[in-house]
Amino acid sequence: MKEYNEIDDSLIEEVIEIRRYLHQYPEISEKEYNTCKFIREYLDDIGIENKIVGDTGVVATLINNLNYPTIALRAEIDALPIDEKNSFEYKSKNKGVMHACGHDGIVATVLGLACILKENKEKLNCNIKFIFEPAEETGKGAKKLIEEKVLENPKVDKMIIFHFANSQPIGMEIQENVSTATIGRVSIDILGKSSHWGDADKGINAISVSGKIINIIDEMNNCLSDKFPFILGIGMINGGVKNNIMAEKVRLEGTLRAIDDSTFKYLISYLEEKMKFLSKDTGAEIKVNLESHLPSVINNEHLVELGSAIGKEIFNDRFILGKKPYLAGDNAAYYFQLIPGVRIVFFAEKENEESYIGYESRNDSNLQRRRFADPCDRASGWSVCRDTDQDRGK
Repeated sequence: MKEYNEIDDSLIEEVIEIRRYLHQYPEISEKEYNTCKFIREYLDDIGIENKIVGDTGVVATLINNLNYPTIALRAEIDALPIDEKNSFEYKSKNKGVMHACGHDGIVATVLGLACILKENKEKLNCNIKFIFEPAEETGKGAKKLIEEKVLENPKVDKMIIFHFANSQPIGMEIQENVSTATIGRVSIDILGKSSHWGDADKGINAISVSGKIINIIDEMNNCLSDKFPFILGIGMINGGVKNNIMAEKVRLEGTLRAIDDSTFKYLISYLEEKMKFLSKDTGAEIKVNLESHLPSVINNEHLVELGSAIGKEIFNDRFILGKKPYLAGDNAAYYFQLIPGVRIVFFAEKENEESYIGYESRNDSNLQRRRFADPCDRASGWSVCRDTDQDRGK
């Protein structure tokens, strides 16, 4: 098989071209019809059998020998409902939709890998299944594809997923155990008692109670974060009906991101207990609601060992074995609950470019942030990674 430093420049340029095309035509979750069509046409052109799965997803198989193990490569294909602010020529042409999480680069890279693996099929000692997953951003994609037996026929034995980030120089990181956080959408409903502000002593101000809740959450983040990585944040507050009327109802909505499921459950219970005490103190009814829940992505120990050996060979001291998880989420957790898997992060920092939250190195020690004369000295294929202008964690 070709070595990583022998990839044809023409293929690298093709992958960059694919990524830029996909960046121009992003589609939101469960509406990825043109993306699905593009992927299938490319796979048809290079001679890899494929079919639609999950309405807008694609699964393709490269079968060598059914007695061989099957390795799956997962690529997310959906974009986010975000207006793109960039001005380069390949910016999004679909108003209000943008590939802001790097899925365009991931799809392009996996299609490039498909081309290389197809050319070298006879040298493989495994089968390859390419899973192009829709609706990852909404957390629905993996479950839907699992229900449609994407891990069967042939049965997937191991899975590799990856993401791009621009918070470090060219490099690679694998988390030692937990890769991404357990994430939940949390809401808190407050029911006070409405009153005219002229009779303020007759009411229970739900807005004032919401302020106390914010203070409690800030204390949790400050006091408990030394024990384990997590964040509990409120992004929306809604309540009140008129300026001279004490608010009866307020709703807070936010996110809880914790190192693992057990920590997540502990923090929910901790928050609920705090709300009980606050309810007694203020007289307001307070209810904590868990609107959604996404489990952690946990890397398989054996695959971490294999990936680490390869990462060190290619990237030398630019490979990181991370000790802490990213406080981002990935519904690949549902795959990893069924089969061994590993999640990899590839870094590709640009000069004077913002690094996106959620993808700072998770290593306990400080990564050497030194520059390299040639950021592609070992892997020219990383051009596509450097080409990714906006790569965000969820």
